[in-house]
Amino acid sequence: MNNVKFLKAILLILLLVNVATLSFLWFTKPPQPNPQGTAKDFLAKELSFSPKQLQQFEDLQVAFQEQREALRHSNRDNHDVYFDLLQNPKVDSATVKKAADEIIKIKEKEELAIFYHFQKVRAICDATQQQKFDKIVKEAAKMMGPRPQEGQRPPPPPPGMGDGQGPPPRR
Repeated sequence: MNNVKFLKAILLILLLVNVATLSFLWFTKPPQPNPQGTAKDFLAKELSFSPKQLQQFEDLQVAFQEQREALRHSNRDNHDVYFDLLQNPKVDSATVKKAADEIIKIKEKEELAIFYHFQKVRAICDATQQQKFDKIVKEAAKMMGPRPQEGQRPPPPPPGMGDGQGPPPRR
């Protein structure tokens, strides 16, 4: 009799472990790889880099990633200092402004690093690749630009662009 209860308990435990395992596998699916690859891979493919260009691009990419990582670290450190100021109830506005300015300086360095990186990438391209590169960057900039928030209307078009002023658009 005691043996039967023991076997039932073991069976119940195994059943619960199986259900838990299946639930875990069902609800935590591994992330799907990006079918298009990374932005780096996309750019190299779209621009049809030669082997020499590809090596130059890889070198630029490594240097850029190192620079961005250093800037991210500085940004994190500056944000820590900034939010640590909240612990001081008598902190003056000049100190807060100075800490915020340090964060802004890092953001400026990040933006300049991105610009100069892409400028260097463009420089390794031939004339045809540069035209393609310019289109890709323009499209990426559009996608990254500010979007209207929910409930807000998009900004009006510039004068002469569908506002009743100026000639109608050509078809």
